[in-house]
Amino acid sequence: MKKFLLVLVAVASVFAIEEASAQIKVGEGQISIALESNNTYYTPDKSLEEVGLIKPEERKRGDFGSNDFLKVDYTLGRFSAGIQLDGYLPGLYGYDLYTYQQRDSKLTAFFSKYVQWEDQNWGVRLGDIYDQFGNGLIFRAYEDRNLGFNNSLAGGRAYYNFNNMVNVKVLAGVPRLYDIRSNNPIWGADLSLSISDMAGWYDGLVSVEASYVGRYQKNAHIEYPHLDLEQLLFGAQGVKSDVLNMISARANFEYKGVSLRGEYVQKLNDDIYNPTLDAAKGNVINIDLGYNYKRFSASATFRRQENMTTFIDFRPLGIGGGNTINYIPLLTRQHTYSLANLNPYRGASVHTGGEIGGQIDLYYSLRNPKVRSKYWNFHANFSMFNTIDHHNKIMDMDMEGRNVWIDFNFDVERQWNKSVKTTFLYSFQRWDEEINHFDSPSAHYCRSHIFVGDVTYKINKKHSLRFEAQYLTSEDYEGDWVAATVEYNFAPKFSFYVSDMWNCEKMQDGAYGNYYMNLETYEMEHKLLHYYQVGGSFTHNSLRVQLSYGRNRAGYVCSGGVCRFQPAYTGVNLALTLSF
Repeated sequence: MKKFLLVLVAVASVFAIEEASAQIKVGEGQISIALESNNTYYTPDKSLEEVGLIKPEERKRGDFGSNDFLKVDYTLGRFSAGIQLDGYLPGLYGYDLYTYQQRDSKLTAFFSKYVQWEDQNWGVRLGDIYDQFGNGLIFRAYEDRNLGFNNSLAGGRAYYNFNNMVNVKVLAGVPRLYDIRSNNPIWGADLSLSISDMAGWYDGLVSVEASYVGRYQKNAHIEYPHLDLEQLLFGAQGVKSDVLNMISARANFEYKGVSLRGEYVQKLNDDIYNPTLDAAKGNVINIDLGYNYKRFSASATFRRQENMTTFIDFRPLGIGGGNTINYIPLLTRQHTYSLANLNPYRGASVHTGGEIGGQIDLYYSLRNPKVRSKYWNFHANFSMFNTIDHHNKIMDMDMEGRNVWIDFNFDVERQWNKSVKTTFLYSFQRWDEEINHFDSPSAHYCRSHIFVGDVTYKINKKHSLRFEAQYLTSEDYEGDWVAATVEYNFAPKFSFYVSDMWNCEKMQDGAYGNYYMNLETYEMEHKLLHYYQVGGSFTHNSLRVQLSYGRNRAGYVCSGGVCRFQPAYTGVNLALTLSF
């Protein structure tokens, strides 16, 4: 049956090719449909089982997973309405849905809908709402299917815009928590004033903004008192508010390539759902500075946050990435190359209560305006984060702030002629691995140097060949790695690739390295594993089908500065996206 489902999806995708670009008219209105289906058939892998990276007895949902999304929207003038059906049949391994959901069913579906009216200066929406205030540090309701994340509000929203000078927005609703709706409603308001528009100054931008967000938890002061370890275990009572109140103030300035944006967020009272089990107030200071001049651009971000991870619901033993109403991304470079993304920074604030740091990004393009087929692009990036001084409630000890992450990245892209383009990347990364283990008081710094070479050769207008080679050298953690990819593109429809990633050096570090216990002999031994992949894709209009097979390393998948853990597996992957 499971294999039949994979075949059925493939057949449906081929059948839909001719319809992919169609427009569906219904009277004076129009219907648009979008389908996304991600399927994996998990195959046995003795090598991964021997080192305990795959435990067949823990795979209770079987050897097939499918995350599916069907969205239908109808528009008629200023009116629009839509529905979305999320189906997990069952869900792919690596998503929080089954870890934190409220039932044991393998098959899960979630239905969302909305109706909306948008006039020239105002709008009203009822149903499921996606929105954010400012940078999202105080509130963000959004969907990221790659992370399995969706915290939409089921409620209402209204906004009014007066000549682009004054923007007012109010909303309220109940957030989605995996496959249920939380019992804790959220409400808020956002105000934006464009000072430059009010003054009739259109050469730049000056604006000020403010937001308020409230989260309600019934009988919170009775059910969840001040949560240090003793009170968590023995139920001592405290007096806390049933409403968490948060405010945000922002200022924005832009003029002749210079931009400056600042935001301050404050929790006005103790947040009893704090992930550090310490009911406490929180705050964020975030400053963004940017500069652009011709082919040069620079940006810098500074952020200090303390106790600002804001949960939808209280889950003391495991809360998952989907249990949040705000957005605090990791301010480090998001890599696409596999070895540079082998151990991404995952943040320290959930364990320690806060962090301070930022990043700097520089970009320069060297071009000859008379020869478009030749240019240089230079890019450099640096980021660093430290924890802040805090008292660990679980371990009952004071912890001094320490550095937990440093990275430096430099890449240069060269277009030599119409046929050849090369890219070289160097990345240095240093992180404290102990900070990920319940905020250990000791430090264990791991360092890696990553080198990447990427060459694309355009054979003719339709055919191109790309070769990618990577090398990671490290005396810590998992030692040296090598990786390579060969990709052939037949534009605009077909693409094929084969790749491999291999930890090629044996390490003696049993705590963090590739030093595994043989589950049959109970003896420690080295395992150097190849993570191979072979696959291809087909694209036609708005249809894309991708098929691949291979072994996938356990690690973190990141999107937009937010990460989730993906367990190791070997299997066949089939992905389909279609819209019409």
